[in-house]
Amino acid sequence: MFDELDFTVRAAVHNLLLVLYNQGITQIHTGGLMRLLGIADEIARQYDDERIVMDNEVVRYIETFNLPKAPDQLIH
Repeated sequence: MFDELDFTVRAAVHNLLLVLYNQGITQIHTGGLMRLLGIADEIARQYDDERIVMDNEVVRYIETFNLPKAPDQLIH
């Protein structure tokens, strides 16, 4: 089950991805995303070869994630 910090971090990442997507960016290096979120360069550098590809399915998932949930509903 998600704790509040986990949910907050996921929401921040999702919202940042939506902003980038809405600006026409459909791919981002994972390390670059981590740096935007304030993660130290030494750690983020390990993920520079990985990419997140944003398409309509990803956007739909993020938008669904951001919808209000019932208190007893689990997020997968």
